Amino acid sequence: MQVSSLLNSTSNTELSKEDKSVDSEYLKVMNRLFPTVAYKTRDEINNSDAELAQFKKDLKTKGATEFLKDLNEEKINALVEKYRQKLLEEQKADPTKPMDIEKMVNDFKKKLMEDLMEAQKAEQALKDNTKQSLSTSDILSTVKVAKDTEKTSKYVPDFLKQMLSSSNSKTDKKDIL
Repeated sequence: MQVSSLLNSTSNTELSKEDKSVDSEYLKVMNRLFPTVAYKTRDEINNSDAELAQFKKDLKTKGATEFLKDLNEEKINALVEKYRQKLLEEQKADPTKPMDIEKMVNDFKKKLMEDLMEAQKAEQALKDNTKQSLSTSDILSTVKVAKDTEKTSKYVPDFLKQMLSSSNSKTDKKDIL
């Protein structure tokens, strides 16, 4: 039997027709439950994202340092405002308790700023240590290779010493024949 006869048979023509076993109502329900979303490239998605566009614009106009400074200020201000609301709720709950809310909020803000400065100093120190450790690790790897080479060369004389030692020369001599 030839391939061309198989391809032209009546059974293959039946396969190429639409599948009538799937009901159109079923397809409608499936499309409603599992809607298809048109494919978008990453650039198309990014261009439609307003927050991302604003982020890129701010980063380009302010620069990385100024942007991070503003971002940290926003976070600190949010934390300070949350703390202020907490203190106000505490004061409402117990009005007889003496509180200087503004002083407490200012102290809290100073503490946050100090923590931020310490974190930045620690991060900078870590970066500096990383740079130094890279060069140190290169040096240590060189030393390790030298030590490994020294160890292997150290065993060679020990092996030769054992072979040439007098305790090995006292072996029994036997005639082979």
